[in-house]
Amino acid sequence: MKKLVIRGYYGNGNCGDEALLQTMHGFYSSAFQIVVSVNKLESALSLQKQGVFPYKSSEVCGSLHRGLLANRETVGMILGGGGLGLGFGWDQYMFAWRNNKKIIHAGVHITGEFYKDSDESFNQVSRNFLAAADWFSVRHRHSIAMCSKIGVKARYLPDWAFALPVEPANFVPHRDYVVVVIRSDTNKDRDLTLKTFETIQGYASKNALDIVIIPFDGSDENMTKRLGLDSHMLGKMYFEPKKVKSIISHSKAVFSLGRYHPLVFAMASDVPVFSIDALRQDRSDDKTCLQLTEEGLEDFHFPLNRLNQFNVDSISALVQNYNTQGKYTKRFLSYGEEVTSAALEISEILAS
Repeated sequence: MKKLVIRGYYGNGNCGDEALLQTMHGFYSSAFQIVVSVNKLESALSLQKQGVFPYKSSEVCGSLHRGLLANRETVGMILGGGGLGLGFGWDQYMFAWRNNKKIIHAGVHITGEFYKDSDESFNQVSRNFLAAADWFSVRHRHSIAMCSKIGVKARYLPDWAFALPVEPANFVPHRDYVVVVIRSDTNKDRDLTLKTFETIQGYASKNALDIVIIPFDGSDENMTKRLGLDSHMLGKMYFEPKKVKSIISHSKAVFSLGRYHPLVFAMASDVPVFSIDALRQDRSDDKTCLQLTEEGLEDFHFPLNRLNQFNVDSISALVQNYNTQGKYTKRFLSYGEEVTSAALEISEILAS
């Protein structure tokens, strides 16, 4: 069986990145032997030994294993999902290019970091790198404009995880609930984080809802414990994104304090979702902001300068608006199908 290398931030216990990998594995593992390319090979080998999906049925390699892309049994590589942009996986990308292997650069986020005014030589590097891909797509429309500025055409393809299937979780709620995800490295202000949580708690109490906190990696889990909120926590689900997406799909609302993929999971399931940004003062090109603002849900995004508007009444009004038929276009409800259709096109490219 021919091999397909999938390169990304995998094997690190990040639920969002594992969601990307499991989605791609689902699309391509029947036709190719998947090779997961990782930063930390020992960690991936350990996961493989433990029988963790999808590592148990995949080969793993380090990101500097260039020779694999020269192997005649390897059809090419997918560099994609997340804010990878340029340079992430450079070694393998260059060897795939040099050896005429298929390059799929999909679902990435291209920002202004890869364009330099009055320096055409810099922009030419970015342009050539991106143009080398047999398939190049970005997951935010903002990135399309940036790619146009660089001088390369990009397709729009929503995040891979819109097409991630759900899997029933061993979770029996006592009553209806909301889901909260707290990212550790963007919530350094303990008092602000607890104040935000108290607001969510007020909304949940008013509507007779439980609160379920789902950490998306180990550092999130440790922070939840430090905040004294672990009584609400469903922990150690980082490598089970299908179950996490299922839990989110049955919730009444989702509140993400800094994480991106809770937004994707919620939107794919038609669940109202809030993004609370404790780092930035206003709208930005951060992925959590773009995911909502590009879909007409900018009122659900609360950066620092809007946190004074984040209260029980505003949450209630926004949830009511979201659940009012015709209030929002919700084109994102078709994104799972769009990703699936694109995955089939990519399959044809890999097989050609």
